[in-house]
Amino acid sequence: MKVLSTLQVRVVDGDTIRVGGERIRLRGIDTPEMSELQGPAAKQRLEQLLRGGSIRIEPHGRDVYNRLLADVYVNEQNLAEILRNEGFSKAG
Repeated sequence: MKVLSTLQVRVVDGDTIRVGGERIRLRGIDTPEMSELQGPAAKQRLEQLLRGGSIRIEPHGRDVYNRLLADVYVNEQNLAEILRNEGFSKAG
């Protein structure tokens, strides 16, 4: 488990962030790709959420692309859950 400042985190898209050289995939959500309609909005919303406070990352193994799968929290709120509740999850 890591607690980070927002300066260390870069948003790749709506469900992936980068911390240093590590790509971290939010567990429990699949947002639209950047080329899809809601993709840029999902990325922007994730950036907004990450600026909201202290970031905590709970790792849960790796995905097929070797990205770290993790629950990511800001002020103890699960970001995947917030994004899902706000309608950024892809159907399927």
